[in-house]
Amino acid sequence: MVSRRSILRVAPVAAALATAPSFPRRADGSATSTDPVRVPPDPATTQGAATAVCGFTADLYRRLASARAGGNVVCAPYSVALALAMTRAGARSTTADEMDTVLHAPQPRPGALDSGLNTVDQLLAGRYQDGDGIKQARLTTANALWTRLDLDLRPGFRDTLAGYYGAAPHPVDFRGAPEATRQEINTWVSDRTNAKIPELLRPDTVRADTSLMLTNTTYLRAAWTYPFTATATAAEPFTRDDGTVIDVPTMRGPFDPMGYLEGDGWRAVDVPYAGGGLAMAVVLPTRGDLAAVEARLDATWLGALLTGFRSATVQLRLPRWTFRLPVELRAALSDLGMPTAFTPSADLTAMSTEPDLCVDNVVHETFIAVDEKGTEAAAASAVIVRPPSIPQGPQFFVNRPFLYVIHDRSTGVPLFVGRVHDPLVTG
Repeated sequence: MVSRRSILRVAPVAAALATAPSFPRRADGSATSTDPVRVPPDPATTQGAATAVCGFTADLYRRLASARAGGNVVCAPYSVALALAMTRAGARSTTADEMDTVLHAPQPRPGALDSGLNTVDQLLAGRYQDGDGIKQARLTTANALWTRLDLDLRPGFRDTLAGYYGAAPHPVDFRGAPEATRQEINTWVSDRTNAKIPELLRPDTVRADTSLMLTNTTYLRAAWTYPFTATATAAEPFTRDDGTVIDVPTMRGPFDPMGYLEGDGWRAVDVPYAGGGLAMAVVLPTRGDLAAVEARLDATWLGALLTGFRSATVQLRLPRWTFRLPVELRAALSDLGMPTAFTPSADLTAMSTEPDLCVDNVVHETFIAVDEKGTEAAAASAVIVRPPSIPQGPQFFVNRPFLYVIHDRSTGVPLFVGRVHDPLVTG
């Protein structure tokens, strides 16, 4: 007799830098009494989790960049890591070992990863979840566990997701109403990403044989600390790696203090967001093309970049861009070292008493918009005093393909990473 294989779908999603003035809220606009009680954060686990996210970020970005040679890339590995870590809580044997390796999970496993991500998530929430996106950056995350109506979850798995990830089970009718369930999950995602990810799950993604789904949303809205002047934005030449030149809308900033760093074949600025806690690191090659810089991108390089900036007064010119990228990550994650989870040999018996569960796919979508809209509101609420003469300092004109990393300065955790080959391409 051939056993029926049930399907687990993991669906992380991230939306970044949305420019509308409203923000995602729960349906009633507040926390509910049924929200899980989180385990208190343990600051001793912060560094281990930050190092793990850096390692996973570098690995996943290189894989996506290689698959999209010559194209724009954006992703939120922090979001993917949270969704995979929730899945890892239900894994055993080889499946668990492979996922630990891919996630760069710290020792002791698996407890240190759960505790560390819980600590980082609560630290970020404490600093940014109540921000208005103008005077203070706003960053929110949400996790959810969607289960088939009759699926029996193991208490340990349920407790781990509730205590460390704030994810309560949402029983849904996968079997009897897969399309209605797809729409319900998409609405949940859209509500928590300010409608920037309106359809994470495409038609036919949810099927009658789906048993369980794990979702994460990560949403950011942040104004620049030093606003660009909208009327100063002008078309300037941008040279692609193939040598072709296009005119792109380029934002022009005066000299302002920000992080600055130079390395072998590249230099970078760290452009701060309002409140000073979050920043966008922009890396520009000084010789060769962007691929030479990307070849160096690993956990060590990324960690050194995000912690190595020193203050300088920089004149910045930065293209304006908007980009969206939906991707399926099954092949990428298998290649990174966790193929077993996607096969009949998967061991997810710590998740449910139901045998024969495996991961069907991991889908991810990220949206980013970088422009002056948010900074105009910030400029209306802040007075910036500058000297009448132009001070001495480096010029940083971003006029060719570049890498960017949006990160939290205090923990060193990268949140979004991408590259821009062509600022005019939107998706």
